[in-house]
Amino acid sequence: MKAEPARRRSPDAQLAAMRRQWPDFAGRRLGDGTLIWQGPLRPKAQLYTVFICWHPVTMSLPYVIVDDPPLRPRPGGAFAEIPHLIFYADKPEQSGLCLFDPEGREWSPADLIADTTVLWTAEWLTYYELWHMTGEWLAPGVGYESVARMIRADAEAVKAVLDDVH
Repeated sequence: MKAEPARRRSPDAQLAAMRRQWPDFAGRRLGDGTLIWQGPLRPKAQLYTVFICWHPVTMSLPYVIVDDPPLRPRPGGAFAEIPHLIFYADKPEQSGLCLFDPEGREWSPADLIADTTVLWTAEWLTYYELWHMTGEWLAPGVGYESVARMIRADAEAVKAVLDDVH
């Protein structure tokens, strides 16, 4: 007998879980159904404001950017050299954090963003701080630390949301 697949979490469930677990994050649903949150994370030394967006129909994964302070390369380096980014060439400061193995099926709409994505963002930021200190990305990862690829549909959906919200 096959196991029943996990049920997709409703947008209301996603918003409620974020309110419960991350009360400092402001969240809402846009008119097109996109869910967005903005809030503070302090993984180690630095306080960051992060932005999370996800559309339950058009995006396969949540998209996370660091609003403040903006990500920066190491001294003398280029923005595209920051490890594990979903590079947005038109607006590099809005490049997303590569939090998921695209082949690994690590996240699905049955998962709560509050239980997964926010914690993974804090972890990514910890390794980002260490990378600035050591020059090495010390986190385990999949593949070479080059600019991550995004599914084309996700990129278009994210670009539309970012252009409207930012």
